[in-house]
Amino acid sequence: MAVLRLTAEIMVRLLLAMCIGGCIGWERAKNHHPAGIRTHMLVTIGAAVVMLLGSQTVGVFAGTANSDPARLGAQVISGIGFLGAGTIMKEGRSIRGLTTAATLWVVACLGLAIGAGQYTISLAGFAVSMIALRMFKLPRFEVSFLCGTDNESFQKVCDALILQKANICNFSTRTVSMEQIRVSFELYLGWNQKGISASEVVKEISRVPGISHIEIDTL
Repeated sequence: MAVLRLTAEIMVRLLLAMCIGGCIGWERAKNHHPAGIRTHMLVTIGAAVVMLLGSQTVGVFAGTANSDPARLGAQVISGIGFLGAGTIMKEGRSIRGLTTAATLWVVACLGLAIGAGQYTISLAGFAVSMIALRMFKLPRFEVSFLCGTDNESFQKVCDALILQKANICNFSTRTVSMEQIRVSFELYLGWNQKGISASEVVKEISRVPGISHIEIDTL
């Protein structure tokens, strides 16, 4: 009976870790970030397993070694930085992936809390993390348009958007004809522009001479 009770408790903790990691991963995947649902799930589950392993083996090695269960968890917190570093990318003057790297570190910490059986801490941490991800999100758009091959029109677009405290990244071009190229990029707006709509961005870009076939999607 004790073995069944222990097995059920372990399964509950691992399933909770999977659900919490998956929810945070869903928020990242929905916004097209590199680490998605499965990655966050596995990090949370792995951290929970490590904490469970430490707590379940503490009595086995008692008196023969330092059996502090927190030691394994400490290695997870420092080691997750290597995985987080893989999601950070520098593109020109922009750096992407910092928030995703932070969420990987957070879900690892939540997994440790779940593995230790601290349900209140883990659920509260999950709720606050989701609030931070959903409420403090800056507007982001994917923009593309046609302009001349001399790039003069595109430069004017950039100047106009920078005046709006916008940040352009993931810039790419594709030749359409001898006279035109299609320009695509992602656009992040500053806090003072948080309420701006996609139509207002299009309106700002359309004021520049030589720009046509503007397409914009909210990310």
